[in-house]
Amino acid sequence: MDKPTDDTPWISCPPEDVEVPRRSENQKWTPSFWAILKFMCLFYHRVVVPRKGVCFSCSVDGFRKRSCAGVVKRPERYEAELDPLLVAHEYPDAGNEPHPWYVESRYEMSPLVAQPGPCPVCDALWWNRDGVTERYTEREIGVGRWNHRGSGALSSLLLLGALTLITYDIMNFMKQLWGQPDLILMLMKKMPVYIILLVYPLLSLFSKLRSLLTSRTPSFQWASALNVRYLVKQAQVLDIGNKGLPQKMFFCFCMASSLLTAVYRFLIFTVISGCGFQATTILTSIVGIIFNQAFGLYLYLFHLLRVSFQRQFSLLTLYLRDHEGEERRCRGAFFSTLVDFHCFKGLVNLSIFVMLPAFVFAISTNLTYQYMLANTPCITENPLNMNISHHNLRLAWSEIILSLGSYLVAIGGIQVDYVFNDFVTNLLHLRSSKHRIFWDTLIKDINHVTQDSYFYLVTIIFSIISIFLAFNYSSQDVADLVVCNTTSIVCV
Repeated sequence: MDKPTDDTPWISCPPEDVEVPRRSENQKWTPSFWAILKFMCLFYHRVVVPRKGVCFSCSVDGFRKRSCAGVVKRPERYEAELDPLLVAHEYPDAGNEPHPWYVESRYEMSPLVAQPGPCPVCDALWWNRDGVTERYTEREIGVGRWNHRGSGALSSLLLLGALTLITYDIMNFMKQLWGQPDLILMLMKKMPVYIILLVYPLLSLFSKLRSLLTSRTPSFQWASALNVRYLVKQAQVLDIGNKGLPQKMFFCFCMASSLLTAVYRFLIFTVISGCGFQATTILTSIVGIIFNQAFGLYLYLFHLLRVSFQRQFSLLTLYLRDHEGEERRCRGAFFSTLVDFHCFKGLVNLSIFVMLPAFVFAISTNLTYQYMLANTPCITENPLNMNISHHNLRLAWSEIILSLGSYLVAIGGIQVDYVFNDFVTNLLHLRSSKHRIFWDTLIKDINHVTQDSYFYLVTIIFSIISIFLAFNYSSQDVADLVVCNTTSIVCV
C-alpha cells in the first residue's frame, strides 16, 4: 500500500481491511447517566461526541497546515487554539463535516499491523474498558434527545435561575440576622450550609462562561472538568452501556441522604417549629431540596471521575509496558491522560479549598451552640424551645457528617493525588534496564509537569481562622438572646 500524499485527508477510521470495533445499538449508555448530566445543567455544546477525536499532536499539525494555507490570519489565535484542553473539548464544532483543522497526512507504521494505519495516539483517545479502540457516535451511546436544540441556553438559564433563587433566600434571612450582635451565632450557623451548596452552581456557570469565551487561561483549566465532552470521554472506560452507573449503592446513598436532610429541614421549618406553611419556609425548603440533590450529584460526579481515572491509568500502565521504548507513541498517550487528570485534580482542589473551611466553620459553630444550650435557662425550662433546638442540632450534624463523609468516599480521601501517585509507583516497578533511557525520560517528564499546589496550605490557614472565629464567639454574652429566640428565628 502506497503511503498517502500530503493531500490525503485524515480519516477517523483505519483502512477498510483493518477492523475497528464499533458500538452496537443495544449498548446505549444507561439513561441514568444522561439524566444526571441533564439535572446538573451540564449540557452546553450542541455536539457532545467529536467525529474525529484526534490527539494534540495531530491537531497542531493540522493547525500548522491551516496557517500555511492562510486560513488563520489573526496571530492571537495561536495562543487559544494550542491549548490541549481547548483543542480536546472546546474547538471546533467537532461533529460537522471534515474541518481544515483536521486535515492530516501523517500515517505511522503500527507494530500491531503490518500496514499503514491512523495515529495510535488518536486511537488511544477512544479506549473502552478493556483498552480496545472503540469509536462511537452520539446515536450509538443514546445521547440524542437529552441534548436537544437549546440545551446550552436552557442549562445556563436554569443555573442563573437557581442562583437567583438561593440569593433571594440568603438575602431574606440576612435582613433578619445582619447587624444584630445577639443573632450573630445563628447567622454563623446558616452561612456554611449556603456556601457549600453554592459551590457547584457557581463552578458550573463559570465553566460555561469559559466555553463561551474559549480563553487560554491555565489557572482556569479546572473548568473543562465540567464540560460534557470531557465527562463523556472519561465515562467511556467505565462500560456504562453494559454495567450501568458505577457504584450504584453510593449513588443511591448520595441521593437518599440529600433528600432526607432536605425533607427533615422542611419538617422543622413547618411542623416542629409550629411556623406553618409560610412563603419563606416553603422557599427555603425548595432551595434545600434542589441544591441538596445537586450537591449529592456533584459528589457522585467526583466519584465517577475518580473511578474512571483509576481505570484509565491501569490501561495506560499496560499500554506503556507493551510499547516500552516507543517514546513518541507512549508520550502522546501518557500526556493526553495526564492533562485530563490535572484538570480533574484542579476542580477537586478548588472545591475543597471552599468546602473544607466551611465544614470546619460549621463544626466549630455547632459545637459552640451546643455547649451554650446547657447554660441557657429559657431553653432548658421551655419544652418547645428545647425540642426545636435539639432538632436544629440533629439537622446540622446530619448535614455535616453526611456531606463530609460522602466527599471522603467520593474522592477516597481529602485529595485525589494518590490516584496518580499509584500510577507512578507502578511505572517504577515496570522500569527495565533494557529501556532505561525511555523510562528515565518519562519519569523526568512526570516530575517536570507535576508541581506542588498551594491550595492545601491556604485551605489549612482558612480552616484555622474558622476555628478561631467560631470559638471566639463562645466568650461573648450572646447566649441568652441567640437561643431564646429559637422559634422566631426558625420561622424567618
